[in-house]
Amino acid sequence: MSKPTSVTPTGDTVRVTTHSGSVTVIGEDRPDILVEDDVDRIAAGADEVEIKSNSGSITVRCPVDTHVFAGTSSGSVSLQGHLGRVHVTSASGNITIAHVQSADARTNSGSIDVADCDGECRCRTPSGSIRIGRAGSVDLVAASGSVEGTAVGAATVHVGSGSVDLGIIELDRIEVDAHSGSVSITLPAGSHPATDLHAGSGAVRCDCTPGDNGAVRVTTGSGSITVTER
Repeated sequence: MSKPTSVTPTGDTVRVTTHSGSVTVIGEDRPDILVEDDVDRIAAGADEVEIKSNSGSITVRCPVDTHVFAGTSSGSVSLQGHLGRVHVTSASGNITIAHVQSADARTNSGSIDVADCDGECRCRTPSGSIRIGRAGSVDLVAASGSVEGTAVGAATVHVGSGSVDLGIIELDRIEVDAHSGSVSITLPAGSHPATDLHAGSGAVRCDCTPGDNGAVRVTTGSGSITVTER
């Protein structure tokens, strides 16, 4: 069993990478950075701590609100607890994020799940679904897979093949482009947005009275469009 290594933070950022294996970063109430596994490199620079493994999974515990850069060529990435700005990449694997200030998550093959993001949430996956619990705004791209945003603000969504389901908590600008799939958007009660809704093949339903309170633009090649209020 490996012996945990404690590191004194030299800034508010930690960079964690492994070539092959999963990455887990946990933001919790602690003053140090604790590396729970054997790794090949731990380096404390002027502004950040770098933790690297050529082969093997990594688990790191760090102070709340630490900004995180995490990446793996083959494996999943899990960010737990409360973290700051996060940038996550995985060539092959799922990404799960608990609570962050902002998120930029990209995987070439896998799904992305973000529970709570205070600000902007950007997600990209060519193969896999995207699920967002709460976010200030979202910019989401899924080539093949469904997209779900339970409680989000401004939204830009591009989907190749898959459904889109958005729950809007504060109406701003909503743009959805779907090549193939149904689109469902729920707006706050009393919304009067400008709407531009086009379905190549499928029904279009909008229960909102048109106005100039925000804008909703949806285009889908094959599938229905539904815009309703809470």
